[in-house]
Amino acid sequence: MKNLSSAITAVLVLAAPLATLAQNAPAAHKLQPNEHTLNIAGATTIEAPPAGFDAVNASDEELAYHGFPPRPNQNTEPKAYATWAKAMQHSKKRIVPTLEQTPIFHGPSQQTKANAVTNAKIANNVSLANQPSNVSYSNNWSGYVDFSGAAAFGTSSYYYVVNDFTVPKAQQAFGVCTNGWDYGSAWNGIDGWGSPDVLQAGIEFDAYCLLGGAYRSTLYSAWYEWYPFSEVRIGGFPIAPGDDIFVEVWDTSAIAGHAYLVNYTNNQSVSISFAAPAGTLLKGNSAEWVVERPSVGGSLANLTNYVMDPFWDGYAYTRGSAFYDIDEATPVDMLDNAGAVISYPEYLGLETFVMHDTGSAW
Repeated sequence: MKNLSSAITAVLVLAAPLATLAQNAPAAHKLQPNEHTLNIAGATTIEAPPAGFDAVNASDEELAYHGFPPRPNQNTEPKAYATWAKAMQHSKKRIVPTLEQTPIFHGPSQQTKANAVTNAKIANNVSLANQPSNVSYSNNWSGYVDFSGAAAFGTSSYYYVVNDFTVPKAQQAFGVCTNGWDYGSAWNGIDGWGSPDVLQAGIEFDAYCLLGGAYRSTLYSAWYEWYPFSEVRIGGFPIAPGDDIFVEVWDTSAIAGHAYLVNYTNNQSVSISFAAPAGTLLKGNSAEWVVERPSVGGSLANLTNYVMDPFWDGYAYTRGSAFYDIDEATPVDMLDNAGAVISYPEYLGLETFVMHDTGSAW
């Protein structure tokens, strides 16, 4: 276990924004009249549309101008369109966020190969009855990954990726107190499997325990990130366990990313645009729906014992309008530091799956 001083240090570090990371952002683009800079370089938001604005029936140009995400094709993909339309109808109040750079990193998948020892440990942790034969393993990701085949940013690159999920309850594993924080995140994004960057947005659910359980706390927050930058928390957009969250992430160039989040529970939304880290170009070769144990302080964190988290209506489009969903995607199981499964997806059909936590602490 970590000692008391290291646990207190973890709390203090989390509270301090890493302003130096944001100073390397590319120069800001020319703002449109309703667009405003935020308190981290390279990040902007767009003010709420006029009263009575109908996002569902607006033109694509009007949607983009007012900060709404791209609309799926209603004729060819009616289910995807219905998901998007529902989120737009629940965007009753758009918030202006206050951002906080954190020392948390959601990096590319740290892929690993299964072996005889790993398989034995998997059998002890997870029933393999419903595990597909094409499962991949990662030290930090669990979920589903689709592949566009893009070798560089272009027509075959992913344009946007969408998902709904529930905010799970953050807790440490039963009978365990790590004398510090455990971390968990649910997100969808582009790149990160076979590329060094990840354009992503989602939520974190962290659990703190000290002195055998004498002190406990939790933290829930929405965030966005373009790795190798770290996570940026979205303040003013409250979330709580059980909330239903819609997330759409998209790109308008190889260096321009966007995130739109809706909390169905309170009908609030937020629209954020942000620049790629200097020297980073989006490839668009993978789209993913993930529960992750992020890196903090240069090491993979203990995974929050989230128990279960449903994901549904997960789909992605390329810039050439090719449609992808998770029914043909690659499932990914997360392994702990000893090689045992600690988080894995169960496919339920119709772009829906449930993430499971085996209850292991790390």
